[in-house]
Amino acid sequence: MRSPLPFLSLVCLVAWCAGALAQSAPPPAGSPQAPPQDPPADPPLAIHGFNDVSIKNAYVTPRGLLVTNNGLTTQTLNGLVLDAFHPAGPVDDISLVAGVWNDLDAGQHSPTVGAWNEFDWFVGANFEVRKVLTLGVTYIEFLSPPGNFKPEHNIEFSAKFDDSAWLKPISLQPYAKLFYEVSGPSTVVTGDAGGTFDVELGAVPTLDLHPYGLGATLTAPSWFTVGPASYWGGTQNFGVISTGLTATVPLTAMPKAWGGWNFHLGVQYYHMINDQLLVAQQLIGTAGGGSGHRDFVVGFAGLGVNF
Repeated sequence: MRSPLPFLSLVCLVAWCAGALAQSAPPPAGSPQAPPQDPPADPPLAIHGFNDVSIKNAYVTPRGLLVTNNGLTTQTLNGLVLDAFHPAGPVDDISLVAGVWNDLDAGQHSPTVGAWNEFDWFVGANFEVRKVLTLGVTYIEFLSPPGNFKPEHNIEFSAKFDDSAWLKPISLQPYAKLFYEVSGPSTVVTGDAGGTFDVELGAVPTLDLHPYGLGATLTAPSWFTVGPASYWGGTQNFGVISTGLTATVPLTAMPKAWGGWNFHLGVQYYHMINDQLLVAQQLIGTAGGGSGHRDFVVGFAGLGVNF
């Protein structure tokens, strides 16, 4: 009969190793001896917001209509963005956007709404492709609180290309927009009332000055508009050409919990190519007693915040 000592010795060795490993292993999470665990990271927000308030010397629409020039005007923009879907494939993100825009004209003294000159609301969707191309469609309604015009219903289609990954710290940010008037009076006063459109072709050249030790970003929004002559109600197919310069400085002193704040200051120059835009100035009273302003400069300053 074999001696049981070798077997007992093996059992003792296994037991001793198991005990040593148990002593050296960290205690289970939640036990009094366990080291504190970092809380799980919060998932990124699916809802974002943007807000802006700017004070300007005049109000000129992107289509070249000089709406007000009788004193300072205050314009506010507020909106929300919902990251609705992150599909697989070339489309990286689908987001829903909604917001409102207001214009308060200091020179307007309406007996019913005071300085409240215009109220717009919009809702739309953006589709990001390969993180460089953003396609969008937006419904926009223009309203006049003092009753200067009836509601204007519009749809805007847009395409924007982000080239910042290739040209840092400079980028061109080219884009195209098709602005379609569905119904309501002409958005440039003299054109067709619905069923027409214009196209805005432009870019937002951008220079980030942070790599050079300056906490600011310079942008030069520039565009021109073109479309059927019926959009303006004349015989010309070009509307307006515009360029400008804006400096945006982040307000880093604001707590991060309050969102990202910035101060912006700039000018925007407009050259009204289409003669009907000058006729529109005479009709709405912004021509200044002459034949109208062929060239106009808007200066502005404002605050923005996003989260």
